Amino acid sequence: MSLSKRTIEMLLDLVEIKISYMDVSDRDDARDLQVLERCRAELKALDRGDAPVVPISEATRRPGRPRAAL
Repeated sequence: MSLSKRTIEMLLDLVEIKISYMDVSDRDDARDLQVLERCRAELKALDRGDAPVVPISEATRRPGRPRAAL
């Protein structure tokens, strides 16, 4: 799938707006900020035309106790 230059610029603007309004108060927010920053870097690379599109893999969890069943 290819994206037009205008679409990439619009997505980049939206990601940067989201980053500017974020208030990091816990680990989940910090993780979301990290994903958004990676997204911004990937969009900038796409805009320059020097990066292939690769799917973002799911965030991995640290090993530890299993989650409680609900």
